Amino acid sequence: MVTGAVHGLRGLRADVTIDYAAGGVPTVRASCLSDGWAGLAHAVAADRLFHLDLLRRGAAGRLAELFGASAVAQDIAQRRAGLTAAADRALGELPADQRAVLTAYTGGVNAVIASAPPPLELEVLGLAMEPWRPRDSLLVALLLAQMLSGDGEHHRMRALMARSLSPDVVDFLLCASDPYLVGLDGRPADGRKADPPVRALRALLAEAPGPSGGDRQVVAADDRPWGSNALALAGSHTTDGRALLANDMHLPLGAPTLFHRAGLRWPGGRVDGVTVPGLPVFVTGVSSTLAWGATRLAADVVELVEVGRAHLTTRRERVEVLHGDPVDVEVQDSPWGPVEGPGPDGVLLARHWVGRDPGAVDLGLGALMTAGDVDAGTRAARRSGGPPLNILLADSGGRIAWTVSGRFPVRDGAGPVTPDRAWTAHRRPQELPHVTDPASGRLVSANNGVRELSEVPGLAANHFSARRAARIGELLDAGGTWDEHRLLALQADTDAEFYAFYRDLALGVLTDPVTRADEQRGRLREAVRAWDGTARTDAIGLAVLVAWRELLRESLFAALLSRCTARDEGFVYCWHSHEAPLRAMLGDASLFPPPHRDQRSFLLFELDVCGGLLRHLAPGTGPEALRWGALNPTGIRHPMSRLAPELAALLDPPQEEMPGCPESVCAARPGFGPAVRLAASPGRPAQALLNLPGGQSGDPRSPFYSDQLTAWLTAAPRPLDPPPTGGATTRLVPIPPGEA
Repeated sequence: MVTGAVHGLRGLRADVTIDYAAGGVPTVRASCLSDGWAGLAHAVAADRLFHLDLLRRGAAGRLAELFGASAVAQDIAQRRAGLTAAADRALGELPADQRAVLTAYTGGVNAVIASAPPPLELEVLGLAMEPWRPRDSLLVALLLAQMLSGDGEHHRMRALMARSLSPDVVDFLLCASDPYLVGLDGRPADGRKADPPVRALRALLAEAPGPSGGDRQVVAADDRPWGSNALALAGSHTTDGRALLANDMHLPLGAPTLFHRAGLRWPGGRVDGVTVPGLPVFVTGVSSTLAWGATRLAADVVELVEVGRAHLTTRRERVEVLHGDPVDVEVQDSPWGPVEGPGPDGVLLARHWVGRDPGAVDLGLGALMTAGDVDAGTRAARRSGGPPLNILLADSGGRIAWTVSGRFPVRDGAGPVTPDRAWTAHRRPQELPHVTDPASGRLVSANNGVRELSEVPGLAANHFSARRAARIGELLDAGGTWDEHRLLALQADTDAEFYAFYRDLALGVLTDPVTRADEQRGRLREAVRAWDGTARTDAIGLAVLVAWRELLRESLFAALLSRCTARDEGFVYCWHSHEAPLRAMLGDASLFPPPHRDQRSFLLFELDVCGGLLRHLAPGTGPEALRWGALNPTGIRHPMSRLAPELAALLDPPQEEMPGCPESVCAARPGFGPAVRLAASPGRPAQALLNLPGGQSGDPRSPFYSDQLTAWLTAAPRPLDPPPTGGATTRLVPIPPGEA
């Protein structure tokens, strides 16, 4: 943070001030919005210069220049993805007003680069900070879109399963059933039940080979479930008739934090919220008239296209490597995207991602900060490009709305598809679903599927379970009126009822004779009995249930899908709604994998494996004394601490026990969790609350590097717009044309 100084900035129309409040939070005051973006960029760069560089390098595939050989594979993948070329195209397609925003933002960042010393990380490496370019902001936007778009592998998975298994088995394993299905209001909804085709499943289990051992996983790991929660309450649910919005985005955690908090003021307008460094858009925030938040939408925006040699073009890339030789990469491309080598069936597949399409990425969500009500906000969201998102809105008139944002292709089938069936158009904004002023007065989104999404063919697929949305609905049903403090407490809820099914299943086999005959099994039963139903850090027994479920899931599905893995050793079962078929099979005693003689022996065997695993993870601590927090640390690390372990004590915040699990409202695993929590009402910024898993600054020497971590861990109320500290101000002044 650079404060108490005067800096010249080209392109400004008038002076801009940046006032710093408690915690180093900047508020930018400008005479027009264009100058405001320049001032915001200056404030972001003063706090997060290395973070800016890291994000653009991550998108462009240039991390090996900083981190050496360990980053080469990631860089090669990004070079294949071609985000740099996509950013160049997107820049040329932006409307004039958005290009002007990028010009102002770029000027603000470069003013800091020109006047400030290089960030500590680059100084250690002996590197200079390269100037920021407008394209770099779109690289950041594309990186976020890539991170939130999925990879389309569920299409390959479905196609291979269809070739290997009977239709009734495929339908069962890929059904949209969910034991926690709810509507947009978070209340239970009617849905399809997962009815197992028992005879066909028995036959598959009987023919499956025994466990192969090793680390090969058939079920996609869910250690980073990429979840978020958002809810909007109409005035009928609040203490004083105003609408409320809460948003907690669950994303990978790191140092510095992904989001940067700031306020922006200009004549006739104000906004407070968070941005991603490099991107001039308030991702979640509150203005005088509107509050908005977002969750990831499991959208069907990647298709796999079967291509022939005639479709291929080749480009060559060079990856520069710190302390190593450069790596030359040959990328096969096609009109639909980068091409992968032939699979087991010999077919070349191009990964067609909507993010590389014309007009797919823009700054359209920035219009939310000037929208006067939820109707204007809905129109702005539906017109915007960028990541596929659920958008929730609340306005100063007490109204609420839900819609989606991003570009969504007009699909023709699930794929992989032939070139003549690849999409060529996107859904028009007016085709995208929206709900305004629901009778219930409440809207809930937690990455789950809802009826409104299914009404637009091909819009979304492979949703996550509605467990978090259902729990939010239960908490809202508790009644009473709501305010920002109560919403913040809701976001920190650690109820883990999801695992009650596995507790009851475990206690059903850990009987008195079983536990008397085996001390380790007795200790497991003691742990399970002690579980309090939560994912609090002091919860005993949850570690057993979480590990046991993962073992059961992997063993059952690996056996059922052995035909698929025999055809393609890289096959992964990546269906997010697998909990319904898993519970259905565990509920039928005739279904168990070889070499077990019955389901009871299978369940006990996996409990024994679970016990051994926990003894390895927590040596010297029995399961009956193992706290959930001991296995669920924050895992927040700076990307350079692995490269320079001697700097880890400076770069990495303290490792703390973290509450929550993937199935609780407070979704958390090591290195993953709520990247931001916001509870706000439009026009009431003084009452708005915010938590971030760290501080404002990206400089580990700053007092504002990780000062907010404790408040985030405990969900302690902290103001979105903190009081001023008095005197800590930066002033930006115009540089007249022609002056040096």
